[in-house]
Amino acid sequence: RPRRQAARGLRALAAEAAPAAASTTTQRSSAGEPIAVIGMAGQFPQAATLAEFWRNLAAGRDCIGAVPPQRWDMERYYRPGAPAPGLSNSRWMGLLDGFDHFDPLFFNISPKEAEYMDPQQRLFLQACWHAIEDAGFNTRSLSGTRCGVFAGCATGDYQLLATEQRLTAQGFTGNASSILAARISYFFNLQGPCVAIDTACSSSLVAIAQACDSLSSGASEIALAGGVYVASGPDMHIKTAQAGMLSTDGRCFAFDQRANGFVPGEGVGVVVLKRLADAQRDDDPVYGVIQGWGVNQDGKTNGITAPNPQSQTRLQLEVYDRFGIDPGGIQLVEAHGTGTKLGDPIEVEALKASFGRYTQKTGYCALGSVKSNIGHC
Repeated sequence: RPRRQAARGLRALAAEAAPAAASTTTQRSSAGEPIAVIGMAGQFPQAATLAEFWRNLAAGRDCIGAVPPQRWDMERYYRPGAPAPGLSNSRWMGLLDGFDHFDPLFFNISPKEAEYMDPQQRLFLQACWHAIEDAGFNTRSLSGTRCGVFAGCATGDYQLLATEQRLTAQGFTGNASSILAARISYFFNLQGPCVAIDTACSSSLVAIAQACDSLSSGASEIALAGGVYVASGPDMHIKTAQAGMLSTDGRCFAFDQRANGFVPGEGVGVVVLKRLADAQRDDDPVYGVIQGWGVNQDGKTNGITAPNPQSQTRLQLEVYDRFGIDPGGIQLVEAHGTGTKLGDPIEVEALKASFGRYTQKTGYCALGSVKSNIGHC
């Protein structure tokens, strides 16, 4: 009960903080109703739980470290200076502790099958269980429901560690992105949409946006959405170094003149989503409310990895207009903020352009990026 009472207090605060919502009812009715976050779970570098994660952020803790030999022999793959072929010029990362710890029998999975499963599959399955518990559900109560699963993920490099296992049945199911999402629906007997999404850096946000669309359309009555990334070997480290993306200092200097690239990071996070009206009806705990969302693409730029300020501005304006959101009331933008001299200025330029259509206020909205603490997950 205390959590539910606190949730009602949060709802009251949200209502007080968003007086503009009443004047935009007509706009919102055509855009879709707000979506409530009613449960969440995750693991991040040097944080086994979300409570530890928040404490690290509040303390300004740097959670980046050198890649230890237990992961891979960085001395073999690292060389300072300009990136040499097949090597990385950065040796740092935001690493998950205990990424290889898993109780297969708890999930009715044989130890042999679990051994062949990419750690990303295991972590996402665990995080979904914890998020469902955090929402106050008995996991069995979701069986047979139209609960959607939207997983931001990419095919990992786990299979490269044992090529003889790659061409087995367990190697197939243990490393396919589609199966990563499907394991959740299979284990919990969920019968809503089930989608694995790979849009690179934005995968988790796109997963949440698609979950919100699914809830708005009625295709899902509840949704699990989030993402996961674990580096089982040095491949991604080397490839991003070859592309000139990594910080040789081992720091993500987001929105900083020192910005010289990002540091890779690992993590897993899942939120449980429900239409706000349904969550209030069912007296669910409400951590926060998603008022609006949207997705687009950069189109053609000066490089396939280069962002487009016009596309970013256009997307922000579309979301503000469609959902009746006034940027003059936004207090914090948690930005992409990779810590690169290319991406960060473009992101700020787009925000200034979109905010400037609505307000001339200055100095009222904070700007930040958690990548400075945990790396680029």
